[in-house]
Amino acid sequence: MSAPDVAEKLTSLAKRRGFVFPSSEIYGGAGATWDFGPLGVELKNNVKRAWWRDMVQLREDIVGLDGAIL
Repeated sequence: MSAPDVAEKLTSLAKRRGFVFPSSEIYGGAGATWDFGPLGVELKNNVKRAWWRDMVQLREDIVGLDGAIL
């Protein structure tokens, strides 16, 4: 199975299960942006926490930084 097929199936599953919705779907939506449903928010936060722990907290040569986005 090719990568685009896997991505399409995963996206379809996430939409059916309410993890994600096309952004502002009722207003026509913006291309390639997504809104997260309740389970999608939890999944996203779990991934962020795991990434931060593994890439920042568990390494002695890395420090965290949260800078302003303009």
